[in-house]
Order: sequence, then structure tokens, then C-alpha cells
Amino acid sequence: MTPYTPQYTYKITRRLYYLLRHHGDRIIYKKLRGGLSGYYEPGTEEIAIDYRGDIIPTLIHEALHYWHPTKSETWVRREESKIINSLTSRQIKNVIRIISENLQ
Repeated sequence: MTPYTPQYTYKITRRLYYLLRHHGDRIIYKKLRGGLSGYYEPGTEEIAIDYRGDIIPTLIHEALHYWHPTKSETWVRREESKIINSLTSRQIKNVIRIISENLQ
């Protein structure tokens, strides 16, 4: 699986930063049951993430469901993997920083 180009990854991170900054109140961190790492609820546009797991890959996964509600789970998983493998350490740090800003 070929990672994305830096230019395309930049576009994705910008969308992720926007989601975190402008819809961060709809992202909740809680213990989930039934083996779930996270979920996206289209009716409320709520994203829930189990904080005991891999937060950033789960956030990306659920953001993909948010942005592309008609895409299959297989497509979402493949895109999540490509994105997470394309991110730089600086981009990861920025995501963590924006998440922490929303927690205050």
C-alpha cells in the first residue's frame, strides 16, 4: 500500500484540523463496550473514541466515516491505513495539540 504524497496528506490534515477545531465539541472520549474503538453517529454527527485504544488512528477512521458516509468499511480501513502511514511526526503532534485544546 503506497502512502499518500505530502501534498495530499497536507490536504487531509487540514480537514482533520478543521474538524477538531470547529466540531471538537461533537468528539467525545469515553470507554466503549463490545470491542468498539470508536463510532460515528450520523444523526447527531457525534464521534466517540475509546480513550483506552489508538486515539489518532481511530479519530482518522471515524473522520473518514464523517466525510464519506456512503463509503464501505473496507474503503475506510484502507484509507485510514494510508493516511496514518503518510503522516509526519509534526502532523501527529499538531493533531495531539488540537485534541488537547478541545479538552479544556
